[in-house]
Amino acid sequence: MSHEEPRPETGAGRDRTRKRRRMIFGAILAALVLGGGLFLSLRTANLYSRLLRGDPDAIAEKPELARFAASVAKPVYDRRCASCHGADMKGDRSRGVPNLIDQDWLYGSGRPVEVERTILYGIRASLPRTWNLADMPAFGQANPYRRYKVAPLSPGQIKDVVEFVRVLERKPADPLMASRGGKIFADTGQCFDCHSTDGAGDSAIGAPNLVDDIWLYGDGSRQSVFNSIAHGHAGVCPAWSTVLKPGQVRALAIYISNLAKPGRSGTARATAASQQQGRPS
Repeated sequence: MSHEEPRPETGAGRDRTRKRRRMIFGAILAALVLGGGLFLSLRTANLYSRLLRGDPDAIAEKPELARFAASVAKPVYDRRCASCHGADMKGDRSRGVPNLIDQDWLYGSGRPVEVERTILYGIRASLPRTWNLADMPAFGQANPYRRYKVAPLSPGQIKDVVEFVRVLERKPADPLMASRGGKIFADTGQCFDCHSTDGAGDSAIGAPNLVDDIWLYGDGSRQSVFNSIAHGHAGVCPAWSTVLKPGQVRALAIYISNLAKPGRSGTARATAASQQQGRPS
């Protein structure tokens, strides 16, 4: 029997072969991409489900879910929160915007479930469940407080209260003025009703601690404290429950709470915030 040699492939045949190979390769690549995308989508959906179904306080201690929460929260924080609280999360004392990573909480103690409530319903926002139990009266005005009747204070009386606050902080103060200021704090001004008799505040109603040298407004100087007493404050945080998705709110709460965990130094917290924001500290 004669053996017939295979005919060499023509140019057109080679083109068809290359085309078929490209099509096969493209189909395999598309299948891999689609499969990978499906796997990623399913994994993301699973993580979202676990994020929403779990106890937020417990989730914060689970590394995988905490990392996922941070990845969801970062872009949301950048877009919705950084304009007030800052990219470094240190707030703005000129406007009374709280520092989120100093462990000093105006409402609650910094647990994720507490932070979540503040994000959802805001502070002095328009929702029924918002934090809106007290304001700082403007004692320099004729009618200091809108919630109930409080007597106004003269500039001299306000200065006396400032000296008393300095005594509570264990800072140098005029003893005579501080003595008069203590009586105003405990009686005329009714300051103790919100800030407590020891000046430690009340996080159940958002009354700041006056003795920890952490200031929501200003720098703690005599003039700064005088301004707060004379002019009052009633800061607002928007309610995000109608803007953000539940998973975004939960992720933000866990992210913020974790960055402010006790045991981290201020520098470490600021560095972590910068790194998680994708910026150098």
